[in-house]
Amino acid sequence: MSAPLDARLREALARPDDEGPMGRGVRVLLEDAAASGVSDVHLNPSAAGLEVLYRLDGVLQPRARIDPERSERFLGKVKVLAGLLTYRKDIPQDGAIPASESGGRTDVRVSFFPTVQGEKAVLRFFLHGEEKFELDRLGFPAAAVERLRAAAAKPDGVLLLTGPSGSGKTTTIYALLAEIVRPGGVLRHVVTIEDPVEHAVPGITQTQVNPAAGLTFAASLRALLRQDPQVIMVGEIRDRETARVALEAGLTGHLVISTLHTGTAAGVVTRLFEMGAEPHVLTASLSLVLAQRLARRRCPACRSGCEACRGTGYRGRQVFGELLAVDDVLRKAIGEAPSRERLEEIAVARGMSPLRAEAARLVKEGATTEEEVKRVLG
Repeated sequence: MSAPLDARLREALARPDDEGPMGRGVRVLLEDAAASGVSDVHLNPSAAGLEVLYRLDGVLQPRARIDPERSERFLGKVKVLAGLLTYRKDIPQDGAIPASESGGRTDVRVSFFPTVQGEKAVLRFFLHGEEKFELDRLGFPAAAVERLRAAAAKPDGVLLLTGPSGSGKTTTIYALLAEIVRPGGVLRHVVTIEDPVEHAVPGITQTQVNPAAGLTFAASLRALLRQDPQVIMVGEIRDRETARVALEAGLTGHLVISTLHTGTAAGVVTRLFEMGAEPHVLTASLSLVLAQRLARRRCPACRSGCEACRGTGYRGRQVFGELLAVDDVLRKAIGEAPSRERLEEIAVARGMSPLRAEAARLVKEGATTEEEVKRVLG
């Protein structure tokens, strides 16, 4: 068993060599984080030094601390690797550390933000070649997978996903795209507009927005419609213009897949109305809405705390969600612009299993716990 990260960082930062203590210290952190399977590393400034926290299975966990006298130089080395300005500490900065500098398996997106305690950095990890985006492997019930597969096979319409940040929406979308371009299927022109492009998917054209150059989601989508696309993935619908163009594209022979930030599937419809969607356009274009969450799985080795799960009792995560498939009854209801509560009642009557019911199913099956469901759903 290797020494704790705290001890390895202290040793790396105290012993000079050709690589330099800061370079070696950052490498130790990157390699440990990648091996631990983190999604994010937070470097938080404090009077006691730079606090190192890992986000594992969606939960932040303290991992180490870097002494105050070394904190600034350590962050400076992270900036150098990420291609950022080391002398600017008063502005937000974003960059990336390539896989060649982080152990060869991981790209790391880096974000710096100024605070009154000093600069805070967040490192987000993207593994190479280890994720297989397949609908059947996501963990949804078979009936939900078939509905998602059927929606992805349609030539037109709008398929929307919702949920908080870190709920697995991007993974589900990539699985849908992989389904659409799978070998042996019908060849379709698939283009994405993302912020940022998180994974390269063979067989599709991927674009990254650049607001500074005027390449926003809305501007990209308008231009893309002149490129003869058949399937368009828009990373997020954030404004009225993007919502309008996306819904109209779903009416004119395009399959549109996107995300929207709301709490529930029915809330997506309400939010689109708030963004100015016309009832007749929404009812004619919207085909399916998926609201999803991720809950930590009970550790299969102990279910109470062991070395494998770092004493948490959980290891890995399980997706669950509510799926609102728009049929003629729901289409008629949406056209009357109902409240979210009323639309949820109708959707449940039409067969939608709500988020809490799906979470209760996972608890009953022993996949997760009541405490974890309360953490995720409140």
